[in-house]
Amino acid sequence: MVNARIITILIASVTLAGACNRYVQSSASGGVIDPADAAKTVVLQVSNQSTSPMELRTIQNGRSQFVGSVGGSDSTSILLDPQLFPTGSLYIAAIPSGGRGRALVGPLSAGKGDRIQFNIQPALDQSRAIVVR
Repeated sequence: MVNARIITILIASVTLAGACNRYVQSSASGGVIDPADAAKTVVLQVSNQSTSPMELRTIQNGRSQFVGSVGGSDSTSILLDPQLFPTGSLYIAAIPSGGRGRALVGPLSAGKGDRIQFNIQPALDQSRAIVVR
């Protein structure tokens, strides 16, 4: 009975992880974002000037969603969920791994085919983002 329960939990975890990964694709692993895929959604380009790794989240209508992470003094590009766009009320948050403070930008207006360039500064409250059409 315990083995069946463990197997059920593992299958559910793998299924959930696969479903969550569907629209989150990153070039940090060395892959290149296909321009055709980028045109169907918004690309979040993150440059982390801080030495702390950051958890990246989108916030819209009070709902926070994990979209990826970026290492300290590193950069990444992430395809965001196309269902978020078009929008005029998107916030992006970067939360350091220690959980102390956050970089929050927004509200941002973005539509499919746009890029959001998010620059995280060592002083998190000085972080900025712009939407490039």
